[in-house]
Amino acid sequence: MTAPPEGAHAPRKPSSKEMVLRLVSHHGSVTRAQLMDLSGLPRTTVYDAVAALVDSGAITTAQAAGDGRGRGRPVERLSLNPGRAQFLGIEFTRRATRVALANDACQLMGVRGAEEPSTAGWQDRVRTAHRLARTLAGGSLGPGSVKGVGVGIGGPVAVRGVGGTGSVTGVGVGGTGAARPGPEVEVAHLVRERFAAPVRVERGYRLAALGEATWGAAAGEPDLLSVSLSREVGGGLIQAGALHRGPYATAGELGHVNVERENGRPCHCGGHGCLETVASSQAVLDRYHACGGLASDIADLAVAARNAEEAACRVLAETGRAVGGVLAALANTFAPAVIVIGGALTRTGTALMDPLKRELHELVVPTVRPHLSLRAATLGTTATACGAVALVAGAPAANPA
Repeated sequence: MTAPPEGAHAPRKPSSKEMVLRLVSHHGSVTRAQLMDLSGLPRTTVYDAVAALVDSGAITTAQAAGDGRGRGRPVERLSLNPGRAQFLGIEFTRRATRVALANDACQLMGVRGAEEPSTAGWQDRVRTAHRLARTLAGGSLGPGSVKGVGVGIGGPVAVRGVGGTGSVTGVGVGGTGAARPGPEVEVAHLVRERFAAPVRVERGYRLAALGEATWGAAAGEPDLLSVSLSREVGGGLIQAGALHRGPYATAGELGHVNVERENGRPCHCGGHGCLETVASSQAVLDRYHACGGLASDIADLAVAARNAEEAACRVLAETGRAVGGVLAALANTFAPAVIVIGGALTRTGTALMDPLKRELHELVVPTVRPHLSLRAATLGTTATACGAVALVAGAPAANPA
């Protein structure tokens, strides 16, 4: 198994066209000279990238007002083409809203986010998303310019966009397994009403896997497994280039794989001994405090681990082994080429990752081991929004299996 040191897998470097496109999106209207200053790219590279983007219709040129000079070539300002199809990805979390924008060539134009109070309602959150989207689109979203919106939310989701109107049917699955209406139907209705575009709602952790497969640590990989260790534990599976949802849209619930059959802690899903009761941020802190540790959050726990504090190292080693065991079982079953691991808990570094890698290496079958690469996630908090836009913009892995 190939497992680079923590953080050693560098994110894919954006192409010159991607850099230019994102800068034009971010600044709204810029000149070629400004692009050279902002990007640090050579003049020829910027001019070639601009020419390619103009030819493809992604950006437009116009002579700047007041720039008509008596001699020389008039100064042109570059803007996003408002008539070009645009796709949006939105992530709603407890305390933030994030929006990603891509064009119909699946080129990522940018990501913006805003903090939200946990008490904010869905209407307020959708208004925030619309404001962020307008900013990314250069100040306006022309009628019909948004061709699709992907939305990532927490909790199991079974939502399907229907037809060109973006009609949605959906069911959320409760902790006891009983079907009940979830928030996705309301969210889809509000987003569709605000953006006048078809909407697809998906589980946030699955979209994070899609984001990493499209623009992140596993860009271009057709078979991968991702896991996030944060306030919750979740993941996503992509096989043969397709995002796997399962018949009940519950695929990727890594947090509810049982790891403590005897005396397992209660889980909010109704079970006991789930991985989330061992490897979520709060579960780790609770076990650490029970051992006498004093660190108040994951950042302080990381410091304690770096200082070789016994309680921190012991609890993180236990956590790493538990996660490694689950990942090994999934690797043996699905044989992904890449496992991407991210989330707040990975900030604890080698105290968590070394035991995880050892357990994974020991338990993965020999035929899989040489072909498996363990990589650190690179998109961070933007992964779900990026995956949401990839879902509707035509990324290869966006077709659910």
